[in-house]
Amino acid sequence: MADPKVLILGYSEAAMFLAQSPRPRVDAVLSIHGRREYAIDAAGVPNVRVLQFDDTELPDKSESFAEARAAIRRREAAAIGLVLCPPNESHAKAILEFAEATRRVDGFVLFQCLAGVSRSPAAALICMAAWAGDGREADCVKLLFDIRPCCQPHRGLVALGDSLLKCDGRLLTALDSFQLE
Repeated sequence: MADPKVLILGYSEAAMFLAQSPRPRVDAVLSIHGRREYAIDAAGVPNVRVLQFDDTELPDKSESFAEARAAIRRREAAAIGLVLCPPNESHAKAILEFAEATRRVDGFVLFQCLAGVSRSPAAALICMAAWAGDGREADCVKLLFDIRPCCQPHRGLVALGDSLLKCDGRLLTALDSFQLE
C-alpha cells in the first residue's frame, strides 16, 4: 500500500475543508496549537491527535543570534503575560506514534496548525520520513514542498524528529539543501 495522502492546512483552511459537503475522506488529523490558539474540530475523524506547543524557536546555545532572537521573543511574550512553549522531544515522539498509527490509512491525513506554515509541515515531514524509511529524506522534503509550497518547516521540531528517527542529520540536511535551491 502507498503512503497516506498528506494534506497540510492552516486553521481556517482546515475548518473549511472539513465542512465541505460531501465531506472528503479524512482518516486522521494531527492538530497543533499554542496556548492562545485552538485545535481544529475534527469530530467524526477516526484518528485525531492534538498537540499543544507554540511556534517558537528551541533554545540553541551554540548559535548566538538564534539564542538572542529566542530571548527577545520570550521577553516580548512575557510582557503580555504569555509563556511560549517550544516543541520538545515528547511532542516529536507523539508525532512518530501518530505516524505509526496512520501508516496504512486510505483517506487523507490532515496536518493542521494556525497557518499551516511551520509546525504542521514539520510534523508532516517527520511522518513522511517515518513512512518512507531510511535514505528517502530528500524525497520526503521534495514531496512536502510539492504539497505545501509556502511552508517553512519548524527547524527545531524537524531536528527532534531527525534525532528520534536516527537520521544522523540527513533530514535536516535535505531540508536545508532544498530551501537553498
